[in-house]
Amino acid sequence: MSPQRVKDVRGNRGRCPGGRRSRAGACPSAEALEARIALSFAGGTGAVVIGLTEPAGGGRDTIVAAFDGPLVPATAQDVANYRVNAVGPGNPEMITSTGAPVPVLSARYDSATQQVTLTLGSPLALNQFYRVWINGQPGAGVQDVLTTTNPDGSTTVTNQTIDGDADDTAAGDFYGLVARGNRLTFTDGDGDRARIRTSGSATVQLWRQLNGDVAELGVAGAVPGRTVLSGTVHRGRGGDGVVALNSAPDLVNLNNRLSPARFPLQAATTLAPAPVVASPRNLPYSLRIEAVPLPSAPSIQSAVSAQSGGKWLVFGGRTNGLHGFDATGVASFPPSFQNNDIFVIDPSTGQTWSEPWSATGLPESTWASLASSNQEFYQQGDRLYAVGGYSSTTDSAGNVNFRTYDTLSSISVSGLMAAVMNQGPAAGAVRQIRDPRFEVTGGDIGTIGDRTYLVFGQDFQGGYNGNTGTSNGSQVYTDEIRSFRILDTGQTLAIADYQAQRDPLNFRRRDGNIVPAVFPNGKQGLIYYGGVFTVPAGGGYRNPVVIGPDGVGRVDNYQQYFSQYTSGNVTLFDRRTKALDSILLGGISLYDYDFATGALNQDTELPFVDDVTSLVRGRNGSSREYIMPSQFPGLYGAAASYLASAGLPASSNGVIDLRSLKGPTTLGYLYGGIVSTVGDTTNPASQTTASSRVFRVTIVPNFS
Repeated sequence: MSPQRVKDVRGNRGRCPGGRRSRAGACPSAEALEARIALSFAGGTGAVVIGLTEPAGGGRDTIVAAFDGPLVPATAQDVANYRVNAVGPGNPEMITSTGAPVPVLSARYDSATQQVTLTLGSPLALNQFYRVWINGQPGAGVQDVLTTTNPDGSTTVTNQTIDGDADDTAAGDFYGLVARGNRLTFTDGDGDRARIRTSGSATVQLWRQLNGDVAELGVAGAVPGRTVLSGTVHRGRGGDGVVALNSAPDLVNLNNRLSPARFPLQAATTLAPAPVVASPRNLPYSLRIEAVPLPSAPSIQSAVSAQSGGKWLVFGGRTNGLHGFDATGVASFPPSFQNNDIFVIDPSTGQTWSEPWSATGLPESTWASLASSNQEFYQQGDRLYAVGGYSSTTDSAGNVNFRTYDTLSSISVSGLMAAVMNQGPAAGAVRQIRDPRFEVTGGDIGTIGDRTYLVFGQDFQGGYNGNTGTSNGSQVYTDEIRSFRILDTGQTLAIADYQAQRDPLNFRRRDGNIVPAVFPNGKQGLIYYGGVFTVPAGGGYRNPVVIGPDGVGRVDNYQQYFSQYTSGNVTLFDRRTKALDSILLGGISLYDYDFATGALNQDTELPFVDDVTSLVRGRNGSSREYIMPSQFPGLYGAAASYLASAGLPASSNGVIDLRSLKGPTTLGYLYGGIVSTVGDTTNPASQTTASSRVFRVTIVPNFS
């Protein structure tokens, strides 16, 4: 297992007022970072699975799931909330690919042990892994019992959905891999192949995470001092030759011959090389960041952007700065700051056209999602695809309803621009379909070949009021890389060949940066940098996720320093060195560089920064960040739009061919986003605003 991979944390949850449990002894509350940036770890985290075993003895037809909190018996004993499938060949994270199903005949809940025993319709094979699913859908699925203490000392008991994906937020499906046998063979999360054996009649009981990493190892039927436990690890391509056991409580009395170097209880931590200031000696180019006067441009952040004919199309997003955190959700996302207009901007003349969505002739049921914030989008030629987003609508009774949308929209960029510039109808420019698999906000999107990849993000229903996991509101991270082919004839719109790769430990993130990639062999893929928020610390993710040409996401062992939060970015490929350079433009970051003192400063509050960096991934897959001397004249870049210059030499996925650039070249423009007056905000309403500024990004090659 790669040492930077996020680990499962179990068994260390403290007791909070009212009887609730919380990891690491922290009682449920709004996460400090979320209160100033983008969401909440809501009060009441939900019961998590702390054990998954095939018990020894009997007819080998049972699986036991243990929880760390009391469950509602009727939901715990509903067999519709469970699925068991044999794990077949291939990646078990691909939850859309299933092996042979094993019928669940009954589910028996023991309130004393807080365990559910599943009785199956056929015996489980020795040395075979099975994938177990437990329903954690908001307002449904398995429910736990939430006890809260009121100010007068009385208690209130309510039900909420379990925290199936163990992210300190109620709701989310559980997936686990379970097996028992005397000769278990498996592959861990970074591709290392392990074999674990027992002697005599003893058997290994193994629970693995969906990504393959070990969650817990036990041995049943062991004879103290005589049973031998042994194993080997074969290093896989991209692996580290180490399979961390994480939890192995039953090995004390065994003749344990597992190598501590190959099977440690916890993987070691390896530090990434420190960033350095870019110079002609270590980077074949420099950058210039220059403000461009564009007084007519609107102030906007987290918007959708596209371009055609030298003009920019901008819609959706918000017109204020960072949201707050309010018990009703309305003050956090005031509807008055929701951008309900479409803008066309001509950067060469400074002219701006606008039209409200309500005047386009489209029904509100169609344009509501297009006016939302944090949509996932990309442009191919004249076609713009937009997915999901989060915003509010107001019903006839004046009630404000917040939601994440389930839409995929296909938009003619030139057609919508013409409608805005002529103040005419736009019905012919927009087509839309709905599917719950599109219900994502704060994710990212890109393409590899003819497949679209909807990467990470969350589904937040209701206002940002902390009331998640109930029928009134929910926050569920997708924990997935979803991919499909878009079938767009110009008249009809559909998707085909849907797949989903799930990893609740490493894919539980949103609001990062996805960049197109060209690998040293010339093949294309995607790389996701950063994202928020880690569990339980609540910081930014540092390990990138590389989606290769095969469409499979793999966690990289690099530890990213800068720009964990969504910012403008541009990617270059150096044909001579085979390096991929991802330029990240400001935003919100774990580290900040002080040019006056030369200090590299870490701030786990993830401050706004003015830094521009180039994250260089070398031919051998190693990475390092270079701090560009050109910085922004303020704390810009977060949730900004980046509009690339037309006509640049680039691969089919938009990666710029560095060696084809001759002299100073305008790469593109950073527009809008959130600007802050301070690094760490305490009052977002007064310290942050949406920006209308435009910055030209120019590259100056220093090679001949």
